[in-house]
Amino acid sequence: MTRQILKAGALYFALVFGAGLVLGTIRTLWIVPSFGTRKAELMEAPIMFVITVLASRWVARRLATPPSLPRRLAVGLARLASCFLWNS
Repeated sequence: MTRQILKAGALYFALVFGAGLVLGTIRTLWIVPSFGTRKAELMEAPIMFVITVLASRWVARRLATPPSLPRRLAVGLARLASCFLWNS
């Protein structure tokens, strides 16, 4: 079960990181020059929120993560840990 949790966390991280990479590039190259940095970030934030929610739901369904709160929290913590490991 631990392997499934780590796999789900890593997949979730990859999906959200990839979407952030694409949106960040679009924001930096096209949106910031027209609207400024802060407005561009505020425009990107709701899109990233929706992507985060959809990615978590998709990963939970795809990998058949049990609907128990401890298991879902473990997947979220694995995603958070992979984020910290990526930035270190």
